Amino acid sequence: MTSTSTRRLHGAEPTPSRTSRRFGSLKWRQATTGYLFLVPLIGGLLIFRFYAFGYNIWLSFTKAGAFGPPRFVGLDNYRRLLADSQLVIALYNTEKFAAIAVPGVVVVSLLCALLMQYRFRGVSVFRAIVFLPAVCLPTAIILVFGWLFQTQYGLVNAAFHAIGAEPMSWFGSEPGVTAVVSIIVVYLSFSVPAIILYAGMQDIPSDVYEAAMLDGAGPVRRFFSITLPLLAPSLFFVILTSTIGILKLFDAVYLLLPPVDHSVSTNYGLTLVYYYYYLAFVDAGQRGYAAAVSLFLLSLILAVSIVLLRLQRSFVHYGEDG
Repeated sequence: MTSTSTRRLHGAEPTPSRTSRRFGSLKWRQATTGYLFLVPLIGGLLIFRFYAFGYNIWLSFTKAGAFGPPRFVGLDNYRRLLADSQLVIALYNTEKFAAIAVPGVVVVSLLCALLMQYRFRGVSVFRAIVFLPAVCLPTAIILVFGWLFQTQYGLVNAAFHAIGAEPMSWFGSEPGVTAVVSIIVVYLSFSVPAIILYAGMQDIPSDVYEAAMLDGAGPVRRFFSITLPLLAPSLFFVILTSTIGILKLFDAVYLLLPPVDHSVSTNYGLTLVYYYYYLAFVDAGQRGYAAAVSLFLLSLILAVSIVLLRLQRSFVHYGEDG
């Protein structure tokens, strides 16, 4: 009797075959290779996200200048938040732009999604035009709008002059700044929501519309009684993401409006992110306070998101809810 047979009689396990050892070694090498590919991603998250976020929290408790190490000051930066008039202006402007632009994005994207459903001549060109702001450079679009609304030579004021109306100082008054910035934000932000809402409309069963038509429901009734209720999950996602994006508004006001002036009590385009940029990079001696402003913005976004998530229970109904 061979040694292998003896081991089997005594209940010993047979040694793994050469093929199984090779297969196990191959799986280990593949797993190791996969983890190595993940190292840059995980390293980037640890350094540029988690470490940077933790450092920003610590920096908000310090007084940090352009040179030298930060000096711990406790809650002084957060006490300053409560008495900062420029922060109040930035908060007011940010909420104002969000209150105007978010409904604008929802309405424009919803109308575009409805039009993309119909089959008409040039629908492919219309879809390309709708998606154009998503693939164009935002800086170029903002500068084009700045040229259109230029006070002396802009096409908008030229059109006003042609019909006998007085040209408007678009960047020198609160109504002008509010209108221009809101139009730019809506134009830059409606493309992706329109695609999302269009995809949501494609998921609505056609037999629901057919049953409503048999009952005599017209287009308006079908839209408000069928399309909007069944589109509520997509619509809520668009509202949530658009609100968060507009609360972080920076590029339009930075490119079009003059720099922040603390001697002026009304900075019409001052937003929270613009104010953070000014404190952190222009007035570099206030990096600690700038970190506190950024955390205030984070708290605002979290609060708005929680409120919207609470409100969704009353108007958003998913299919599995029955």
